[in-house]
Amino acid sequence: MADSTDPLDPASNAAAEPERPAGLDGVAVAALLRGAALKRQDPHDLLRKAAIDPSVHGDPHRSIDGRELFRLVQQIQLALDDAYIGFLAERCRLALEMERTLAHLHCETFGESLRVSIRFTQALSAEIGPQLVEDRAVVKHVCVYHTIDGVDRDIFVWLRFVWIFHLFSWLIGRPLRLRGVYVRGPRPVQANGFDRFALFGCPIHYNAPIDALCYDRKDLGARLVHGTLAEYRDHEASNPDWFATPSGGLTWRARTEHALVDFQRSETWSPSIETIAGRLRSQPRRLRRDLAREGESFQQIRTRLRGELAAAYLLVTDLPITMVGYRVGFSEPGSFTRNFVEWAGMTPSDYRARYKSENARVTAATMLLTERTNS
Repeated sequence: MADSTDPLDPASNAAAEPERPAGLDGVAVAALLRGAALKRQDPHDLLRKAAIDPSVHGDPHRSIDGRELFRLVQQIQLALDDAYIGFLAERCRLALEMERTLAHLHCETFGESLRVSIRFTQALSAEIGPQLVEDRAVVKHVCVYHTIDGVDRDIFVWLRFVWIFHLFSWLIGRPLRLRGVYVRGPRPVQANGFDRFALFGCPIHYNAPIDALCYDRKDLGARLVHGTLAEYRDHEASNPDWFATPSGGLTWRARTEHALVDFQRSETWSPSIETIAGRLRSQPRRLRRDLAREGESFQQIRTRLRGELAAAYLLVTDLPITMVGYRVGFSEPGSFTRNFVEWAGMTPSDYRARYKSENARVTAATMLLTERTNS
């Protein structure tokens, strides 16, 4: 009897384990969705689009992880066309947010990128008033947010700080050395004990007179290691974990996955490790070693990606099983079925019958199919 959890579906673990002991709880999730709700967006619909069980909304005993948070914020931004997820009276359209990102990427150092970001933001809206306050050792990045009535200002400040921390850490290729974080709000307390400020790895000053991130002055001269829009889009597509300490770059697994997906889009289903290593400017032996350190193998990744795509076609489309096999590079139906059973522990027809009616799983499969096929 096959296990009811599906290793090919990114939403399956969440579906199989609806209650997790740590993560942003449902009360905080509802607070993050409040700006969208005030603009007549359905919070449950946004959660479904982010491949999150909507029953988490408002439930203090349920939670989302850092990758789910990233997806949820993306969905709110897309629904509102607003980088600030509905918390400010004047929205920041995503086209403007992209211009700000491009301005970051054209800089040479963290300090330059930070100052460019502040100037851009000051010109963008009077509702946000960032500034730098410098002394001999520490640089305070003070943020002023004038949120609308009816929303939780404190959680918005936290979210913006998470975004700033992760973005600039990624740009310099390592975590920023924060010397402190100041927030005007009280320490947030969740029933599951999750500390949403722990990821910053520095002293947190609650009930402070300002909201600010304190940088080590030495970091201002750190050179950016990422400078292209393609790299930024790859980073976003990797679905980063916003509760983890940022690594500043993609893992070898993620790099290998992105390269393999590019070949899949051109209908090359089994590129060799030599081909992928060449694309990644590495050597086959080194790539094997780097993947092994992350608990992965090239063959496992290649097999998993092909299986995920087949599973998505089975749930999202009504294509005959034989045609799904053709879509993922199998010319013989029997070969596709044998390989799919190895991937999923069940036949393609059984997989479709079991999961076709599960909305969260179909939503996740739809997102995957859109990403993998550029449709």
